[in-house]
Amino acid sequence: MTRHYRTPLLLALLIACAAQLSAQKSSAAPAESSWSAAYYQTFTLEDLLTFPAAQNEIDFERIDYPLLHAAVFYLTSKERQTLGLEPLAHHQALEAASFDHSMDMLEFGFFSHTSPVAGKRTVPDRTGAAGFPSGYVGENIAQTFGIAYDGERGVYVPEQNGGYFSYTYQGEPIPPHTYLSAAQEVVTGWMNSPGHRANILRADYTHLGVGAAYFADARFSDIPTFYFTQNFGGL
Repeated sequence: MTRHYRTPLLLALLIACAAQLSAQKSSAAPAESSWSAAYYQTFTLEDLLTFPAAQNEIDFERIDYPLLHAAVFYLTSKERQTLGLEPLAHHQALEAASFDHSMDMLEFGFFSHTSPVAGKRTVPDRTGAAGFPSGYVGENIAQTFGIAYDGERGVYVPEQNGGYFSYTYQGEPIPPHTYLSAAQEVVTGWMNSPGHRANILRADYTHLGVGAAYFADARFSDIPTFYFTQNFGGL
């Protein structure tokens, strides 16, 4: 018997809705990163696409979060450049606010732009606390799978299939995403959603930061899952 899992959840600031989440396993410890914040000053999209570590499958026990954030950043900026808009510049305060919000959604069990955490209720609250010097900000959030699973297909789950996910009984395991493919999945989802797309393509946003949080979703046989947040700002 196979099961269908719902496709990744997406939420834009312009079309907000809350989702109540049940208990889930906590995020993995971060790995030592192969990415440096200084790379944002010199790396092009082509550099990122050929960066060896970005081709690696994600080890959910040791996630290189800065590299994952960078992959989403560059692929988001690529969408703007493809349509003739200026690329976005990285801002560390926006990345810090995004990462913190993703982790808060995991820790406190919510999926929304409105946070129950004191002092972090709104997007400007969070970006301002992180040190971004403008209140002109926007946010996209998403929930996506950490494995390269097609949510429209049935799947055998670990408890019925020898400990892993596959499309056929004891068939080939569905592999983890690479850093690049995980980033591409979430960016593609955002671009296919009008509210998210509007944020990505807003001409007067100049800066971007991205943050993710991993968890094994207890509602769905501990399927590897990420929350993603991206915060935009205009300076």
